[in-house]
Amino acid sequence: MIAKRWIWITAVFPFVLFTCLVAILQQHQPAAATLPDGAFVVRIYYDQIEQIDLLVEFDLWEFNNLEEQYVLVAVDQAAYARLIAAGWRIEIDNDTSLQQHQVLSSADFFYGYRTTDEIYTDLQNLTDRHPTLSERFVYGHSYCKQEGGCTTPGSNFNPGFDLQAIRITNEAIGGTSTLSGTTIISGTKPVFFLMANIHAREITTPELAMRMAEWLLDGYGTNPEATWLVDWHEVWIVPIVNPDGHWLVELGMDYGGNPLYHRKNSNRSHGCTVWPSRAYSQFGVDLNRNHSFAWGGASTSTASCNPLFRGPSAASEPEVAQLQTLVTSLIPDQRGPNLTDAAPENTTGIFITMHSYSELVLWPWGHTSVDAPNRTGLQAIGDKLAALNGYTSCSPTTCLYAASGTSDDWAYGELGVPAFTFEVGTQFLPPYNEIDAIQWPDNGPALQYAAKIARNPYQLVRGPAVLTVTTAVSSTTHLTV
Repeated sequence: MIAKRWIWITAVFPFVLFTCLVAILQQHQPAAATLPDGAFVVRIYYDQIEQIDLLVEFDLWEFNNLEEQYVLVAVDQAAYARLIAAGWRIEIDNDTSLQQHQVLSSADFFYGYRTTDEIYTDLQNLTDRHPTLSERFVYGHSYCKQEGGCTTPGSNFNPGFDLQAIRITNEAIGGTSTLSGTTIISGTKPVFFLMANIHAREITTPELAMRMAEWLLDGYGTNPEATWLVDWHEVWIVPIVNPDGHWLVELGMDYGGNPLYHRKNSNRSHGCTVWPSRAYSQFGVDLNRNHSFAWGGASTSTASCNPLFRGPSAASEPEVAQLQTLVTSLIPDQRGPNLTDAAPENTTGIFITMHSYSELVLWPWGHTSVDAPNRTGLQAIGDKLAALNGYTSCSPTTCLYAASGTSDDWAYGELGVPAFTFEVGTQFLPPYNEIDAIQWPDNGPALQYAAKIARNPYQLVRGPAVLTVTTAVSSTTHLTV
């Protein structure tokens, strides 16, 4: 009798325990009536990093807490319900949700951030102040300018923008590229290529790109490192890859803050009519899923309202196609045609694309967990850059999530040039004073180091870095360094 009772207890107990656990978990999930209105941010917990790929239909932010194993996703009540029904463990991230709904200034674009027009005006002012060291270069037109203008469903008209870059180099020193209209004849100086703001809502990144340009040009003749870089290198900076998208972000003040989280460009031709833009649902193409290398794979969507919509074909968007043409006119193809072909050790040039946020330095591959053929060199450079800005160096599949059709995979995959993504800071829209107080002091030295090794980055990363130099005069004829 005792044995039978024990068998009954051991059979029933697991069922009772499971039922209790389910009840407890359900008690900890907010009822629909208590969920926030509109968009809010949740933590989604995972067991294996590969599970993140299952979240492709949601607005998966570029953040991954590896220690606690959760990612951040912007949702509404309907998306929240779908995630619960699918069995995900979720918590509302109240602090991040609050950042989404912070009060905006009605006078200036989010308390000081520059608009697209203001960035372009300041870019022209830089070249006017330094006419022999810099040149503004129009390498194409945005989607809206190409189409003769765009009108939002809210009747806001955007005429579109020129796609602008600045070339920084001492033109009096030989080896400089030749610019004629929209044509570039590449030179022999090593190229450091820096781009920012391919995702519209990542508005800290054009500010950092502009500070790099200002550091080089305003420091010329007084800062020896800036002077050497400008004399013997070509630095190309595209502060806003996605100007139409940035323009939509600027409308946030008129629409309760929602367009501030617009990620994509302004192409409305694919059937998405959502307005105002929501973090989790918006028109346009994700330009960082539209590049022609490894297009259409992991972390992309064919749904036009999805934040990760990859577009109808590789490099379908003018912002991407014309950017690729610009880069390939400056940096030669130094890698073979096969996925396993390594670029040579003496490869020249370096490429950095700036995103936000999560304090990461990412290096290829991003579209697959297979090691890139130059993994050792890519990791060495990434580790050095991360040591300078205090971030974590890793490949996306080990610390974030897989992503296809991205800028850095394209630059490395097509050209063999070492290519990196900086995921800057700890939020999309930090207070503006954080740029000069934290983000530029963190990232300026890393960007400057990347420019210094642009001649042969795979080789030069293995050399010593001179951090400080002291001099002592021992006589009228001897100087000790």
